[in-house]
Amino acid sequence: MNSRPQTREVILGAAEAVVLEVGAAHLTLEAVAEGAGLSKGGLMYHFPTKEALLTAMVARLLWRWEEQLQQAADRLPPGPKRPLQAYVMASMAVDGNLRRLSAALLAAVANNPRLLEPVRRFYQDWFKQLAAPGLWFERAAVVSLAVDGLWLLELLQVSPLTDPQREQVAEELLQMLDREV
Repeated sequence: MNSRPQTREVILGAAEAVVLEVGAAHLTLEAVAEGAGLSKGGLMYHFPTKEALLTAMVARLLWRWEEQLQQAADRLPPGPKRPLQAYVMASMAVDGNLRRLSAALLAAVANNPRLLEPVRRFYQDWFKQLAAPGLWFERAAVVSLAVDGLWLLELLQVSPLTDPQREQVAEELLQMLDREV
């Protein structure tokens, strides 16, 4: 049995714990190694640099988000609007741990835009999906960008919306998808 994938997950879990405790700016390979129960050399076998570790953390966070997105899509009937409906629903239902980790990693990506490469690829693919037949691209883009804006305001903890207002905005975004062109 290969323990490498398991070890990577243990390391990423330890790194997330460190980031949630002290922030990404104070993440050290030593602290992660200690949290993972490894030597620093053992950690560096999997992630030779702090940047490699942070990139993997961003990719893992994105993978979790895509998992939530797929779960939301699985609850919806098939159709061309399904991915975007799922995007709205999943964005409104992001759990607190995922949001806190996203906020904690925000500082790291602000200081090192290369860490955003997995996110860039996600959005390139996402906007290709929005241009698919059956969707009005401009409306789909507006809904997607509105969701992302709301998510960012919440991530930064500056959203002025109450929970009922937030739900109303989400409902309006979903209704926009059903309106005739």
